[in-house]
Amino acid sequence: MVLISIRRYLRLPQELKPSEIFKQDSLSPSKIALQIVLLQIFYYLTASILFYISSKLSGHPLELLNWLFNWEVVEFNNSWGVTITALWLLDSLICVFFLTVIVGRSKLAWDFAITIHAINFLIVLFHTGKFPRFSWFLVQILSSMILIFLGTWMSRWKELRDTFFEDLVEGTTDHITTSNINDTITTTVANESIELKDLEAQ
Repeated sequence: MVLISIRRYLRLPQELKPSEIFKQDSLSPSKIALQIVLLQIFYYLTASILFYISSKLSGHPLELLNWLFNWEVVEFNNSWGVTITALWLLDSLICVFFLTVIVGRSKLAWDFAITIHAINFLIVLFHTGKFPRFSWFLVQILSSMILIFLGTWMSRWKELRDTFFEDLVEGTTDHITTSNINDTITTTVANESIELKDLEAQ
């Protein structure tokens, strides 16, 4: 009984469930908040996987939190700093897919791209307690541009594809409906002709 009561209190209200939130309007605050959280999670999760693979391949000790939230590792004057930079850009390239799936609106792509990097800036600033240098900002700008331009293009392609298939299905449905109506009219006319012939024969 105690477990049942605890589960009842921990149960999310129907309107706060992700499945229900995603059914809401694209400008719904709760839906936008959920999309931002999901994109931020995938942004860091993808970067973590890339950093882990890179450290295993290169034999470099894994310093995940330092690589994620420390701007000092982003440098252009050593090979590992260039590697971290390339991995961050690759992370943004992969996140274009998540942006397209989770948001799927070309007009909102740049909003979410900038939001992701703004949140990242605040986390890095809080973690290090220092203002990042120019090289880190340059990587963030390039990363934002990748998400904005490719995310907008992919989202627009998704919108056009969905619209095309909707029009195709509607056109097919209209054609089937018209065919059914024509068949009904033809059958009715044929039946009336048969009835007239029967009357004439009588």
